[in-house]
Amino acid sequence: MILFFNSCAQLKTKEALDLVKKISKQIPKSFYSNPHLLTSLLDALMKCGDVAHAESLFYSSKEKVLPMYGAMMKVGEDSEIGYTGIKSLKNS
Repeated sequence: MILFFNSCAQLKTKEALDLVKKISKQIPKSFYSNPHLLTSLLDALMKCGDVAHAESLFYSSKEKVLPMYGAMMKVGEDSEIGYTGIKSLKNS
C-alpha cells in the first residue's frame, strides 16, 4: 500500500490522485493509525494537489510523527501548494 501511494506521489497527475482517493476509501480505518501509511498517503495527496484532503487527514490523526510534517511541507519547492501546507501547520 505504501509503495502504491509513493508511486502515485511521484506521478503528480490527476489520474494518480483519483487512484489514491479510490484506494484510500477502500482501506480499513484501522490502517490510518499506521504512521508510515498515513505519511505516504499525505505525501501522495499533497504532491497530486489535494491539500484540503491532506489537511483533513493530518488534523484528524491522533499520532503525528515528524515525517508527516515533512510530507505536508516538502511540496513547497515545486509549487504554491507547499506554502499553503506550511501556513496550515503553523496553526496545528
